[in-house]
Amino acid sequence: MAFKRAPWKSRWQIIVVRPLVSAVKGFGLLESMGRTFFSDVYVWFPDGRIQRVSPTVNGTYYQPHIHPDGSHVVFYGNEKGPPRLWKTDLGSGDIVPLTPPDSGARHPTFSWDGSEIAFASDRASGQEPERIERMRGHGVPPSGLAVNLFVMDANGQNVRQVTFGAYQDQRPCFSPDGKTIVFVSNRGGEMRLWSVPVSESADPQPLQSHGWGYHPSFSTDGRWVFFFTYVNGRHQICKITTEGGKISALLNDDRGMSHGPFADPNGEVLLMHSTRGGKYGIWELPLDGSPPRSVQPPGFEEALHPTRAKNGALAFDVPRRKWVRRVASSFKRGILSIVSRVPDF
Repeated sequence: MAFKRAPWKSRWQIIVVRPLVSAVKGFGLLESMGRTFFSDVYVWFPDGRIQRVSPTVNGTYYQPHIHPDGSHVVFYGNEKGPPRLWKTDLGSGDIVPLTPPDSGARHPTFSWDGSEIAFASDRASGQEPERIERMRGHGVPPSGLAVNLFVMDANGQNVRQVTFGAYQDQRPCFSPDGKTIVFVSNRGGEMRLWSVPVSESADPQPLQSHGWGYHPSFSTDGRWVFFFTYVNGRHQICKITTEGGKISALLNDDRGMSHGPFADPNGEVLLMHSTRGGKYGIWELPLDGSPPRSVQPPGFEEALHPTRAKNGALAFDVPRRKWVRRVASSFKRGILSIVSRVPDF
């Protein structure tokens, strides 16, 4: 005796399930047609000049960090192969790679005195490194790839490993005294804030006991760590003391999706990129609670990941997405919005 398929099930598959599966497969097919995400790094100088400082126009280079005195900028990316760290001399224009071509590296950050660079890398994983051609716009490592933290001199020499284990340690930031690194990791399952001494052989300690957090940045006085997390259905800039404890939202960050906090050297504002004005743009978030101010570089509709030097020079990146990426990403975001928690940071 043959069993008849329930009519409701058949209609559900035809109307909902099959189109969703086809769309997800379509995203993969579109991605397989070639790289779908490009980005360039720029510096906005105090005299008003804006200059592209990444190596080529055919690569993906982003998430820069400018030297405290404005002399250099570091960032990561590549034209093909594993992502590498790069450093641009803003005086001469010379661009040099700081990491080898056979391992992936990301999220470079200068120490507050500019003498060291912390970064995340898969060089100790023993796994096949990620390739820039497959990297998505948010820059998060692929699931299952072990990524640890390293510190090196600002010239790329004297590399030493700071964190260990089969985890994904990302987004390091130095304390103002250079003794501690706060970073995000999946060590506890959820991506949260952790801290580790720079020079001692010590295990990382959790800074954030609950929730989810990303992209930490120390305050200039070393008392606070700023980051963003989910608050009432949106990404909002928050802070936590360097000893951990209660998380406090910055109430003047009151709309849009806000990411990438960076403590300006003047100690009075944070820089962030946010959709509070529509597309992602650069904003100053005053620490006295007054309203945010747009500091969008002229001539750019979008700008992300700002960092600023003491002399006022500001580094940022600008994404360029092919039409393939736009169509595919729209499909995937719509399909997976209920279950996905990985935004474009």
